Amino acid sequence: MDQPATSPSKESLLKRVRALTRGHVESRRSIAQLLLSEGSGLARLSMSEVAQLSYTSKPSLVRFAQALGFNGWLDFQDAFVRDALLAEGKESEDSVDPNFPFEADTPSGQLAKRVLALKGNALEQVLLTVDHGALQKAADRIVSARQVVYFAVEQNRFFGENFSYRLRQLGIECLVPPLEECMLVARGMGPDTCAVIVSYSGLGEHRPPSLYLPTLRQNCVPCVAITNSGDNWLRHNCDCVLAFPPEERLYSKIAGYYSEEATVFMLDLLFSLCFQANYQKNVRNKLGAVVANERVMQASDVIPS
Repeated sequence: MDQPATSPSKESLLKRVRALTRGHVESRRSIAQLLLSEGSGLARLSMSEVAQLSYTSKPSLVRFAQALGFNGWLDFQDAFVRDALLAEGKESEDSVDPNFPFEADTPSGQLAKRVLALKGNALEQVLLTVDHGALQKAADRIVSARQVVYFAVEQNRFFGENFSYRLRQLGIECLVPPLEECMLVARGMGPDTCAVIVSYSGLGEHRPPSLYLPTLRQNCVPCVAITNSGDNWLRHNCDCVLAFPPEERLYSKIAGYYSEEATVFMLDLLFSLCFQANYQKNVRNKLGAVVANERVMQASDVIPS
């Protein structure tokens, strides 16, 4: 009987799986993202269920396991679950619950440290998992568009206002329509525009802002989605997705400390690439605007005699 193969790498299996979320093979990225979201819960999933949830196949899972040095999927699954249990055991001692990071009697100093830890984790997860090819593709779509329209609800819409302000400084028109006008705006868009759809949950086609995507695709509008990397509708139905691992619940939580920080960081990266696309021109315009504003401020400081 064949003995289970062991990985030749000294790196932890979790770290090596996480690295595959940044790879160029779509099936491996999808499998790796599912594994990281499930952790030790992988033990409860059959091979068929993993294939279905990762939008791949059983042969893809076998190839995934073999690429990491295992004979087959079951050998890999056992090893991954063991590593995940160890990691989760260590994290449970000092990790911060992203949903309820503090209690009613938590001292303010400790509360501040826990919230900071959640924000730091969000930045780290984006850096580890962002698809740089998709990020560049998204920036190219925005820069070349006649107009950008940002679709989101609740707090993500507020982040869009700042994103829109920044883009306008680069000469890129960006609209953040009110919720009641979003469908009308989507119907009026065409191939020379670009839609940015932001939703942490990425829930189905019947809920905003995801529900605008079918109309946008029908109008051949280039789209960019920002969502979590789990099994959600938006991620699987947009051809340009900027995703980060889901770390918090959708509803049962104090606030979206993690998801909001990750979303803002993703928008920061997207804006930065748009700025970089015409770097020298944008630097000159930025400095020129600062000088012009300073002159206005100095003029207003002069008291008429």
